[in-house]
Amino acid sequence: MDRLMVADTIPTKFVILISSLLLFSCQNKIVVTEYELIDGLEIPRYVRINEFSGTITIMYIDDVTIKSKKKYKNGLKNGRHEGWWPNGNKKYSFQFQKDMSVGEHFQWHQNGSLFTHKQYENGLEDGEQKAWDVNGDLMYKYIYNKGRKYGIQGSVVCNGGKDLAENNDHID
Repeated sequence: MDRLMVADTIPTKFVILISSLLLFSCQNKIVVTEYELIDGLEIPRYVRINEFSGTITIMYIDDVTIKSKKKYKNGLKNGRHEGWWPNGNKKYSFQFQKDMSVGEHFQWHQNGSLFTHKQYENGLEDGEQKAWDVNGDLMYKYIYNKGRKYGIQGSVVCNGGKDLAENNDHID
């Protein structure tokens, strides 16, 4: 009786192993350098036109350091989008669902200190939103409710964010 149970489990384990391999090998993964085109198209255009589903990893020109990893489903942003500075520090971490921002979004300065912490629901800012300068000092804090700002914005920076543009690159 024990031999029969072992014989039944070996084919079952084999089927599970083969199924797992097929599942992971069928996932669409593309790795390109930061200025490389995919089928002659810039990455966002390629994703939309081909209704791409999978993960696109973009490498810095050194072809060693990851610049970003972004997930898509049917040509739409879907899942975690993450980016890194050339020095390897995290640059951003965003969550998307059907091309809409959802959950917590974070950005970091090149030195690794937190830059922004924002919350989204159904593509709209929702909840407390904060930003810090490169030294970790709070620059602003405000509240959104379903995309609508409430209360008085608690801002420390009065130069329209000029410091941000001078001290950080834009998010790609």
